[in-house]
Amino acid sequence: MGYTNYWYQYRDFTDSEWVEIVDYFNTLMRIEHYRKLVDLGAVNGREPFERAEYGDAEIYFDGGEGGSCETFVLHKHEPKPRYEGDKTYFNFCKTRELPYDKVVWKMLKFIKLIALDPTSADFIISNDNGDEIVSISDTVTLDTNLSRENFDHAYKWTTAPQKSRYEIAKSRAINTKHLVEEKE
Repeated sequence: MGYTNYWYQYRDFTDSEWVEIVDYFNTLMRIEHYRKLVDLGAVNGREPFERAEYGDAEIYFDGGEGGSCETFVLHKHEPKPRYEGDKTYFNFCKTRELPYDKVVWKMLKFIKLIALDPTSADFIISNDNGDEIVSISDTVTLDTNLSRENFDHAYKWTTAPQKSRYEIAKSRAINTKHLVEEKE
């Protein structure tokens, strides 16, 4: 099937959250390394596409240098169901671990850890590497003094170092399956 990133978006982003997400995306696109990894014009009606706008209801891009698999699409609002039982909160982007996967995962981590409350389970991210961030608990503190470019290192794990970061997050995470069953 191919390597895939997943996210469960159980609510709309607020206007202020969306501004922060759009700003972060535009910041990434000003960095040449990341800009080369994505193709912004492939699916956008505005040509040439240079940045996301606050009024846009979606951020979407394909892979650039290094190839592409599926288009990454992030919705400001949870889409309306197209049919009965449509699980519109469930999203995925198959990247086959092509270079643009870095931008996809960076966007998802920024949303989960910085733009939203990381202790909440209303936005859950995971990938086929086994990384899953459901709800960060009191075992983690965020260093909000770091810049957006360094947010990957903004969290400090406060438990014993013998457990991996993933194991700590998983041990304190809310069961995703339970949330999906509740939503149905």
